[in-house]
Amino acid sequence: MEMKKFLCENCKKTIEVPRGTPKPEVCPYCGAPAANIHRIDEGGGRGLGPGRGRRCHSRGSGIF
Repeated sequence: MEMKKFLCENCKKTIEVPRGTPKPEVCPYCGAPAANIHRIDEGGGRGLGPGRGRRCHSRGSGIF
């Protein structure tokens, strides 16, 4: 089973949950709220990928 990895910024411990499970509401180690828990693995591919942001491949402006 694939796992998602999160890092608690409060206690610096890694939290692993099965894919399909939501982000923990609190850290199971220190009780920190979800605002202190951040995803540290690849994230499941929902983004546009590297270099696909709004400013990528801008033409004519010369500002990056």
